[in-house]
Amino acid sequence: MDYIAVSISIQPYDQDIADMLVAELGDIGYESFQTEPPVLDAYIDATLFTEPHLKLLLNQYGSGSFLSYKTAFVPEGNWNKDWESQLLPIVITQGKGCSVSAPGKHSMIPVLPKVTYRLVIEPDMTFGTGHHPTTRLMIEFLLELDARGLVRNRRVLDLGCGTGVLAILAAKMGAAVPVHAVDINRRARTACTENTRRNRIPHKVHAIQGDASVILNGRYDLIMANIHRNILIDEMDTFVRGLSPQGGHLLLSGFFTGDTDDIVQQALSRGFRLEEICNNEDWASIHLFLS
Repeated sequence: MDYIAVSISIQPYDQDIADMLVAELGDIGYESFQTEPPVLDAYIDATLFTEPHLKLLLNQYGSGSFLSYKTAFVPEGNWNKDWESQLLPIVITQGKGCSVSAPGKHSMIPVLPKVTYRLVIEPDMTFGTGHHPTTRLMIEFLLELDARGLVRNRRVLDLGCGTGVLAILAAKMGAAVPVHAVDINRRARTACTENTRRNRIPHKVHAIQGDASVILNGRYDLIMANIHRNILIDEMDTFVRGLSPQGGHLLLSGFFTGDTDDIVQQALSRGFRLEEICNNEDWASIHLFLS
């Protein structure tokens, strides 16, 4: 698949504007975002790119910051090639431990430390492989819950599943079958399904294309959502409805540390109890409990 890379310069840089741009660009088909202030890079399937639509969207932000952009064509084959060649397996030794490796990349380091959960995930820059700080934070929370016996036989949902790292890990921990893995992007659903086969658990994870509206009321003991902060806030009531009336855990990430207070406030106002906040670089994750 060929992509168009759009580099948007935000002058002066405003994180709220960057967050709103990510949300709105995501609504019109942009699949991946990288921020290095004052530039936001966004990627979209070349067949879906329309410059007039992009200009119309950016013109809405003329009052607060000056936005300019440039585009570049990214041919299929160049998208992941250099990035994949540099990927090393990641290892998290917390609790029973977890490693995430790409197929055929196990030999890139001599010996992986002994861990209970070994995941094989096909690299995909668009949807992640566990290397991003937010995914690592979520893995650490999941390992902590596993150590407390709060994953095995529990009903689990992974919202914004991407390549399926968290859903597959929960399934390997013995979560109730099937773990629901939901993503709005069709390609993510396909990637997740393929990775369940690589990990020999295709029957334990059900990948679904959709948004938070597919969450079943009162269905889950654990919901994980590693997605944009605006969606987390907008769907807080959905998370409440989706968790079991007997209580459930909510793991959230995908946002910067500066967004933590807003998200926690929204959760507490819905009856959640704050369990823990963890940070990695400029990113944060939150563990909440609904009793």
